[in-house]
Amino acid sequence: MKRFLLLAALLGSANLASAQANLIHAISLGTRLGVDAAVAGGRKHQDASSDRYVTTATYHGDSYYQKRTPASKLKGPGGPQIAYQESLLQQCQAALLADSTSALGTAETWAMLQSSRDLIARDRPAWALDAYADEASFYQAETIRRQRRAAASRR
Repeated sequence: MKRFLLLAALLGSANLASAQANLIHAISLGTRLGVDAAVAGGRKHQDASSDRYVTTATYHGDSYYQKRTPASKLKGPGGPQIAYQESLLQQCQAALLADSTSALGTAETWAMLQSSRDLIARDRPAWALDAYADEASFYQAETIRRQRRAAASRR
C-alpha cells in the first residue's frame, strides 16, 4: 500500500509539473502575441505616414494608386531607390498616356521594379510600398491586355 501511495504521489507531482509547464507556456505565448501585436500596431502607424503622397489615377475607367514623393522627402536611406522606383513608374505612365497600343514595359522592367521595391523594403522598412506594387501591376496588366488585343487583330 505504501508503494501504491508513493507511486500515486509521484504521478500526481508529474501531472502537476506538466500542468505548470503548460500554464507557463500559455502565459509566455500570450505575452509574445501581445508584444507582436504592439509592434505591428506601431508599424502600421509608421506606414500611414509614408502613404501621404498616394493618389488615385484612372485610365479608361480603371483606377490604380500612384505614389510620387517630393525630392525633399527622399533624404536618408532608400531615398535614391525610391526616386528610381518612381521614375520607372513615371516612364510607364508616360507610355500609357502617349499611345494606346504599345507595350508599357518588358519582363525586365517588371523585374527591375520588383527588385527596387525589395531594396526599398530593406533600406527603409517603414516605407509603404503597396501603391508602387499596385501601379506596377496595373501597367503590367495593361501591357498584357494590349498584347492580346494586337494578337487578336492580326488573326
